[in-house]
Amino acid sequence: MKDKKQLIIISLSVVVFVLVLSAYILGTKNSRRIAVNFETSVPAEEEHKYQFLQKSMSDYICSLSEELKIDSDLVVAILMAENPEFNPEAVHRNINGTIDCGLFQLNDRYIWTSFANAYWFDNVELDPFNWKHNSFLAIHHLAYLQSKLKVTDEIIMAYNCGINAVMADKIPDSTKSYLRKVKTNLFLLNQQVE
Repeated sequence: MKDKKQLIIISLSVVVFVLVLSAYILGTKNSRRIAVNFETSVPAEEEHKYQFLQKSMSDYICSLSEELKIDSDLVVAILMAENPEFNPEAVHRNINGTIDCGLFQLNDRYIWTSFANAYWFDNVELDPFNWKHNSFLAIHHLAYLQSKLKVTDEIIMAYNCGINAVMADKIPDSTKSYLRKVKTNLFLLNQQVE
């Protein structure tokens, strides 16, 4: 009788442990998405809006921007400021020791932490030098900034120096220069004949 009670207690403990572990795993994965086929997750548009970009790149940016309800001109104006040569393998070493990499020059301090946790898939290995992966993270981050800030100038500055600096009104001079550059790019994009 005593052995039977111990066996029941041990069995119940194992079941509780498994349930708690399962709840924890599901909870940590709850905010993440699973991509079945990343290559075809965003359909390409038929038009080629940004002639200075590769067609596949232009179509992808337009499709994802439309899906996330963010102005593709804003996305491309930021891309033009970040990486004027549109080089997916671009690397820029910052004074603080971090590295900006890929098409949208995402900072390595955030790629593997906040960006990957907020926007990336569990079943796709992230490659910041794959222009689709890099664009996916950048455009999702811009959509997040838009949902929090609403004002275009603040979104642009937050992409450059971080949302906390913008909300605290601690904008570095370099970010003010960056804002002027992106707004010039926006003006030029708005002037292009469609």
